[in-house]
Amino acid sequence: METTILPKKTATEVPMAVNDDAHAQLIADPTIHQFVQQPVAAPPIMVNSYAQQPISQVNSAPVLTAASPTNAASGADFVENTNTDWINNKWRPVMGWMYMAVCMTDFVVFPVLWSLLQALSKGAIASQWQPLTLQGAGLFHIAMGAVLGVAAYGRTKEKLENKA
Repeated sequence: METTILPKKTATEVPMAVNDDAHAQLIADPTIHQFVQQPVAAPPIMVNSYAQQPISQVNSAPVLTAASPTNAASGADFVENTNTDWINNKWRPVMGWMYMAVCMTDFVVFPVLWSLLQALSKGAIASQWQPLTLQGAGLFHIAMGAVLGVAAYGRTKEKLENKA
């Protein structure tokens, strides 16, 4: 039998249990009130305020592992993911159209409106439009190029896999 030594809190304090046998004797002693001698009553059933359904008590059964013959997924039916939602099918074109709209407004529409506003208010164009997306070293364009590039690469791989 292997002995387990419990650590002392201070150098002068005597440990309550020096090994597992002494600890078991302390637990079995009915005069010590820190250890409950009677079975613990089940906790009250809590009620979920949203669904008004009782919350089941925690099960202390061991968790089944992959090595076990049965687990939570054994006998489960697999459902094919059809991705029929529009966001699954159209997110790549939406990202491309959004990026094209941002570029058109920041490099074509806003510079023209900026020049017209200056010409109408002061009579002369005093300052040039500063594209918002080029601020911060053009990080927006770098990020969008990465997103669209990876999306196009992924879509190409999907099309090639579907043909095979």
